[in-house]
Amino acid sequence: MHCDLYGLNYPIWFCTNPIFILYFGKINSCMLAPGLIDDIKVHIFNASKIKVGHDWNYSNIVSPFSRIYLIMEGDGVVMPNQNMHQLKPGYLYLIPSYTLCSYHCVDPILQYYVHFSHQLSDGVKIFDRISIKNEVKAMDIDYALFDRLLEINPHINLKFSDPNVYEQRNWYSNEVASPYNNVQLETIGILKQLFSRFIQNESTKEVSLKTQYRLTNVFQHIATHLYREIKLDELAEIACCSKDHFSRQFKKTTGMLPNDYINVKRIEKAQELLITTAKSQKQISEEAGFNSQQYYTRIFKKLIGTTPAEYRKMGGLI
Repeated sequence: MHCDLYGLNYPIWFCTNPIFILYFGKINSCMLAPGLIDDIKVHIFNASKIKVGHDWNYSNIVSPFSRIYLIMEGDGVVMPNQNMHQLKPGYLYLIPSYTLCSYHCVDPILQYYVHFSHQLSDGVKIFDRISIKNEVKAMDIDYALFDRLLEINPHINLKFSDPNVYEQRNWYSNEVASPYNNVQLETIGILKQLFSRFIQNESTKEVSLKTQYRLTNVFQHIATHLYREIKLDELAEIACCSKDHFSRQFKKTTGMLPNDYINVKRIEKAQELLITTAKSQKQISEEAGFNSQQYYTRIFKKLIGTTPAEYRKMGGLI
């Protein structure tokens, strides 16, 4: 059986596979408070200009870094978290890290790609603080930015594109850092420019800047203490308000109660460990702060849609 997508005929599994259901985008995002935008840290791993054919056809891929594609010619589809995007020449596409995604090439695709990491200070994930788009029209300067990125970083292309060949356990060892300060600075500037295309500007009126600053400290505290029990009292104290007032403000900002948010962060930590380490499920559940391995498995499946073991098998890099 097949389904019609963008006027094309795809296998029905590609359009309806329930494995694509992922807990993502439920956290409300707000504009970064002034000063925090300067805190964004980016690091490049791989980049190249490449033409891919019909063998560029992968399903259920999860990568520990984010990817940006600039399509120059060809046709295909990417599907991050059940959101299908037809790959069109002249457009940029962002696949955030730890996003379950599938790829399908219809006609040979000529593309630029860059793999990179990004976060705020103390490990706070940037997607908790801003809203992003997955597809934007490229600007003329974006082609020049990719060309310059490759010119100053000439040896950072992937040796293999197949996730079954490119060994996921070694991705940390692929970090590329030029020994030259000027190249590092220019690379960071280019990455930030390309990443900025996907950031959506939103009003901060609903949550005051004072509250944002206080909650930033809360987010940082949660990110650095996931390995242990985190109590509502300590979070309210950091935010300098009562537990009830803190819970209301936290839900207004994130769309969920503190304990639910903490569980999401614990599962994100588990996702990272599942993809980038060979640690046992017991070790991962403990490091992510779960007292019970059974509870860890139940929450993981509730939020991600698969068991931790199934998720680990899906891990791959392209």
